[in-house]
Amino acid sequence: MTRALLLLALLLPGCSLSGVIGTHSVDYNHSVEQAADTLLVVNILRARDGAPLHFTTIGAIHGAFTVSAGIGYDLTAVNNGVQPAGLVASNPSFDIGPLDRQEFARGLLRPIDPALFRLLSDHGLPDPLLLHLLVSRFDEGPGGRTIPNVPGSPDFAAAVEALTRHGRLQFNGYTRLIPLGPRLTAAQAAAPEILSDLRQPGVSLRPDGPGWRLYRPVGQLALCVAEGGGRYRALAMDNEAPQVSPMNQEGDPCTAEEVVDHPLPPGHAAVAGLGWYLRSVEEVLRYLGALQRREETGQPVRIRIGEATPRLFRLWPAPPPRPRLAVAYRGAQWWVAEQDAREDLTLSVLALTAQLLNLQKSAGEIPSTGTLRLVR
Repeated sequence: MTRALLLLALLLPGCSLSGVIGTHSVDYNHSVEQAADTLLVVNILRARDGAPLHFTTIGAIHGAFTVSAGIGYDLTAVNNGVQPAGLVASNPSFDIGPLDRQEFARGLLRPIDPALFRLLSDHGLPDPLLLHLLVSRFDEGPGGRTIPNVPGSPDFAAAVEALTRHGRLQFNGYTRLIPLGPRLTAAQAAAPEILSDLRQPGVSLRPDGPGWRLYRPVGQLALCVAEGGGRYRALAMDNEAPQVSPMNQEGDPCTAEEVVDHPLPPGHAAVAGLGWYLRSVEEVLRYLGALQRREETGQPVRIRIGEATPRLFRLWPAPPPRPRLAVAYRGAQWWVAEQDAREDLTLSVLALTAQLLNLQKSAGEIPSTGTLRLVR
């Protein structure tokens, strides 16, 4: 009997260990949440002050559990005098990694990938929010007008309103067929040198009016702006600046699977329209700092989303009616309010900015995750 009780006492802590690990895992996750949110808000306040930005990350949390068990004898003879006992103790340690390496710094300065703009829009984030947060300026090119995105700019707000007036931005990926050389007759198309060109990867020979032409297919992503009446204006998306630019409206880039480019004569004027220049993550943080500076002067920046005109970003110097989190910075406390799609988009902006920041973290810059150690 004594041996059975001893075995039971030793097994009881092991049976409950899964619950202990689960509870500590949630607690650690909450700690990471607090650290990440605090660091993000502090860097926005640093940007408000024009101070340097500094980043760290919790690369790993090592949870060391000590499990002990034993049997005591109760002199009152309750439970036959045998009292099993178990104890689980946790001694976590943390790996903090400073993100001050070259690759991370380059990522902060690199403009946001236009494909990411599409992904965020497809996930339902309001287009006015994305445009105000991610676009640094609209530009017509040399000799044309420039519309910088500075907090409270009426010209930029008007440009955003024009782009979103008739509905959400749409996107279409299609194959762009770029012509190679002049049109060929049937005899020219059968020439050995043409057949040799066809052996190159990605080159194809297709009918072109009364003859034939060599084409090179290239993947193209079009951003489509609704203009009313079911019509769309297509803009080309590219990794090079401007990341979004006017394009020839040949074929139907907003619905087609393939569009053929027509050769343009030398000296042909550029397509008229506004090019979009996307921000880097650092520029996003600096912009949020500028919004906060303006907010503190009593000039809130609001954007129109449907019928609502919520604040784009605001850190409160006192607890708001519905506080979400508080951050200490240089002897003062700053608060973030709960999400309110009609009044305050701050929490959504912070969530999006955190995602953009995390995309810049390379696995090589973050300490590797340690092993969970169980000590009995």
